[in-house]
Amino acid sequence: MFILASASLVRSQLLLKASIPHRVIISGFDENTIEAFEPVELVALLAKGKAMKVTNKFTDKNYAKFLETGENVVLGCDSVFEFEGEVFGKPRDEKEAFDRWKRMSSNNGILHTGHFLLRLNYETKAANSIKIINTIEKVVSTRVYFSDLSDSDIKSYISTGEPFNCAGGFALEGYGGKFISRIDGCYSNVIGLSLPWISKSLAI
Repeated sequence: MFILASASLVRSQLLLKASIPHRVIISGFDENTIEAFEPVELVALLAKGKAMKVTNKFTDKNYAKFLETGENVVLGCDSVFEFEGEVFGKPRDEKEAFDRWKRMSSNNGILHTGHFLLRLNYETKAANSIKIINTIEKVVSTRVYFSDLSDSDIKSYISTGEPFNCAGGFALEGYGGKFISRIDGCYSNVIGLSLPWISKSLAI
């Protein structure tokens, strides 16, 4: 069983499009418990926190029933956008979204996605029924370049509401895609997770 420890519908859709069947279990992990100043460190810790929180839920029989006997995989993911040394999460309001996009126009930043993949073995008849086999972690980073936007372009995009649901305030797969001139790196990583990395890790 492949378990996605994320509430992100976009991440789930990416896995489905890649023919990776899975079950979603929302971690409920408190992101405020993480203290990190470097974007890469932050996103790595957030991904690990989500994966471990879901794994710990399996000690409860109400969650253990979702596991298959034998090997199971749990994937935790989180993304942050780094711009000029700052971490841009979801914009809090229209003013913050506008101010960010004014800075991002004709500029570029880095979208970091932390991945924490955990393999565990589940034996229903064993006294200690859940055992972690191994873990693999990776932060995949993709540089994103933005077009030259007018104030009207920015206001129009903000009016869609899309920026408020995305790290960095943009969605490559949505309305925001028309304002991104190019990317250097993994495409799916900007959307929510790196499919090439996950495919390779599942094969290990």
